[in-house]
Amino acid sequence: MKYDVAIIGAGPAGSTVAKNLSEKGYNVILTDKSKFPRDKPCGGGLPIKIFEKFQYLKDEDLIESYTYGGVIYSSSLKYRVQIKKTKPILGMVIRKKFDHDLVKLAVNNGTKFIDGKKTIDLKISNKKGLIIFNDGTKIESDIIVGADGVFSTTAKKTGLIKGKRNVSISLYSESSMKYEKMNKYFSQKRNGIMHLKLFGISGYGWVFPKKNHINIGIGEINLDKDNKKSKINLKSIIERYIKLLKESELIPKDLNINKIKGAAIPNYPLEKTYSDRLLIVGDAAGFANPFTGEGIFYAMDSAKMAAETINKAFENNNLKSEFLSNYERKWKKEFGKDLKLFLKSARLWNSENEDFIKHVCKDEKLSELLMDIASGNISIYKTRWKLIRRYLYCVFRDKLKNRY
Repeated sequence: MKYDVAIIGAGPAGSTVAKNLSEKGYNVILTDKSKFPRDKPCGGGLPIKIFEKFQYLKDEDLIESYTYGGVIYSSSLKYRVQIKKTKPILGMVIRKKFDHDLVKLAVNNGTKFIDGKKTIDLKISNKKGLIIFNDGTKIESDIIVGADGVFSTTAKKTGLIKGKRNVSISLYSESSMKYEKMNKYFSQKRNGIMHLKLFGISGYGWVFPKKNHINIGIGEINLDKDNKKSKINLKSIIERYIKLLKESELIPKDLNINKIKGAAIPNYPLEKTYSDRLLIVGDAAGFANPFTGEGIFYAMDSAKMAAETINKAFENNNLKSEFLSNYERKWKKEFGKDLKLFLKSARLWNSENEDFIKHVCKDEKLSELLMDIASGNISIYKTRWKLIRRYLYCVFRDKLKNRY
């Protein structure tokens, strides 16, 4: 079987590449090791800015609900910041449905989809790319796109991942809840909840309400490049968190919690995301916010840029590394500086945040600015000095109030 483009991994990144290139008439195959629909451990939050580039997510009714604000608690629970917006800040999805719907969009545009086949090897020569599956079958293509997640076989087999990958870990449970009860606890605005440095972890706990589901999770940010294992038992932490939420009446005491699942989140982009006849996108390329763990926007945005680069490569009859490097220049210009700055900011999880939250909860402008940055709706790089100035203003203002 011979294709123009073969994509390994049918998450949001892989499906987006497939849809974009199929629309342009290319012969595209999309593959995944799992049978679809399949679940994907994730909070399921999308920054609203994603609709600026992917309006069809709204048009095709792929969004489960919208979140208009929420409450952020400091680690001691002494301070809290409440955000209420008139416009939504996040779109919420059920990943099992969302990912499957994206695959359907690609298929409807001409993509051939094969699920339940695991890629175990791939070979790239001057003339073609070859993918080998676990059942011994093979497919050929002119170019291969690796969209197969944080532990990408594609990136490993082509030498773009060397050694162990640095990742952070999250645990979550998503449970169904009656619509009326969702309104009672989270209002029709579906306001979320965050607990910073929950029980001492370098990260946070969250409650993301959706239409008829509630997603509860914790994330520990681990920036140790040696991948030293955390000594904290995250399973016990999320169990304590659920207990805290029930005792605080932030969620129903009789809520049945579904099975707890885990996920790994990349902290750093790959040093190189391309080679001859090959591009790497999404989590496989390391595109996730190392401060919050959000990755769907970066997955789809990088996929769009990859599709544009591949189209140009075919038009120029040049699938060599030198030409495909344009993809890396694109993503670095688009969001590379943000990822670097979020990485520096992520080290703040190792410090105390009580004073920080104390200042934030007293200033509406600062709290809204931080929410827009944390939710991924504005660039942290472009607004960094505005954020610093506002925070310093709040610190000095509060000091003067205390003095007089």
